[in-house]
Amino acid sequence: MDESVQNALRKWPNVPAAYGWLALDRRGDWLLEGRPLRHARTIAFINRNYLADESGAWLFQNGPQKVYVSLAYTPWILHCRADHAPGSPGALSTHTGTTLSELRSAWVDEEGNLLLGTPLGVGLLDDRDLVGYSPAFCDPSGRPLSDADFTDALAQLMAGDPARLGLRDGDRILEVHPICRADVPAHFGFIAEPVPPAP
Repeated sequence: MDESVQNALRKWPNVPAAYGWLALDRRGDWLLEGRPLRHARTIAFINRNYLADESGAWLFQNGPQKVYVSLAYTPWILHCRADHAPGSPGALSTHTGTTLSELRSAWVDEEGNLLLGTPLGVGLLDDRDLVGYSPAFCDPSGRPLSDADFTDALAQLMAGDPARLGLRDGDRILEVHPICRADVPAHFGFIAEPVPPAP
């Protein structure tokens, strides 16, 4: 968190929070009242001051004011980095620009979205990066998959069934699990649509 934000919090600790104003879309873009933010310095300021509260709601600490974020899916959106091979440490970064050194879990929902558990929390891989990241998939022992085997395993996961599909993360192979999209917030402990507390 920026030092200027910390100073503002100390000076004005009781500023009312804002809701329904800022959103994070499925590709990691910030939306202000439904319109994409394009101002680089504003985006960088939001990225540096993005955090979760104790309830699992995500927010942007705008000086002394908490601006709660509506999430299109997960609190983190992940992107492939061009300078790293898929499945290697550092191959992914978050929408805020943080490079990930490791993954902790892997999940596929009924729509074929790839969700990855990270040290920061769960992230959705940007759909534009799915093809580029696909070489990280393997069988549970780390062997490459044929196109047919990969397609079959993905179909099983999308149907909610276990499948023999792994995801390489450096020297480790993560088992890919099925998950229902509706269960994601509760499973990973976040609030997708924060609302003001009852009076």
